[in-house]
Amino acid sequence: MRKDVAEKIRDTGRQLAEPPREPVPCDFASLVDGFLVHVLGLDTEEYRRTFWCEAYRNGHTIGHVPRTFNGFVRRNAHTPEELLSLLLGVFVLFGAYSGTVFLLNRISHLIRMLRRPTYYERERLRRQKLAAGRRRVVPRRTLNPRPSYDAIRAALAAARTSPEAALRCGSLMMDLACFADASLRFDGAGRIVGRRGGVKRLLQREAPDLFEKYPTLMRHKATAARFRQACGAEDPTPVDALLPVPEAPNDIAARNEARCLDAGTPGIGPARDVAKEILGECDGTIISLEAALALRLDPDCIPVPGNDAGVGQPMLANGAGARIGVHGANACTAKRVVEWLLRRQVA
Repeated sequence: MRKDVAEKIRDTGRQLAEPPREPVPCDFASLVDGFLVHVLGLDTEEYRRTFWCEAYRNGHTIGHVPRTFNGFVRRNAHTPEELLSLLLGVFVLFGAYSGTVFLLNRISHLIRMLRRPTYYERERLRRQKLAAGRRRVVPRRTLNPRPSYDAIRAALAAARTSPEAALRCGSLMMDLACFADASLRFDGAGRIVGRRGGVKRLLQREAPDLFEKYPTLMRHKATAARFRQACGAEDPTPVDALLPVPEAPNDIAARNEARCLDAGTPGIGPARDVAKEILGECDGTIISLEAALALRLDPDCIPVPGNDAGVGQPMLANGAGARIGVHGANACTAKRVVEWLLRRQVA
């Protein structure tokens, strides 16, 4: 997850709920460290290292002298009998502490499971299927003609000015992908040995200057694909048919709708309404657009239904709740999106 998108999600004012996760494994080292700090009242290794580094380098301290286990033993045991009794007591306390930590870990997991909404898993599976559909390599179709490289250059130069401009650039790349060869390659025995270069090799051969900007172009293309999917549209409806047009909007909108109706996509009207809603939630930045899309598509950022503010309160699927955002191997929401929402969290 990208950091700026996560920050944008934090800024939107959504309250994030933590779904159930498996309890964190309690390894022996973490139990010992927690016991020494929280039960015996000793200082952490980080504090001790910082204290002595400051003392040796600058000649002054940052607080009290670090409390260590050796010092704890010297203060409380002056004879062998007292030492034995102290160690036995420490072992008993450590056993009780370990059992308490394990029970609290399991109880917190059960509480999170009880608080999980019933719709969560169903919605998460639906969003995962949408993400798999975006990754699937199939022949693409569009109602638009093949875009020129000059048009792509102009769109890329203006892409950072507004969410609509970024979507127009991504729409041109989606149109170009419909005319690029990304078919499978076979060897003499009929086995699949790879895939043809598609858009990447096409730009490398015919537009080297755009090839240098390939990651940026693909990012705008991915955003446009997510935007179209969030609006409920699909091939051959182009993304630019869903966007408002400044000049002569009525005539151009009517022409785009007529093209989509001829192609058998009568849902262009509702899709354009959803597009208007999504763009209305943006604050003029691309990161706000990605945050709005994350609330509708990402399996790790599921809104709570029935909320009047915006599209709901997002729920993080693999993270640590409203404190640090999404983590985990399966997290697909950009970290910067979640942090963006968390920054705008309201009481």
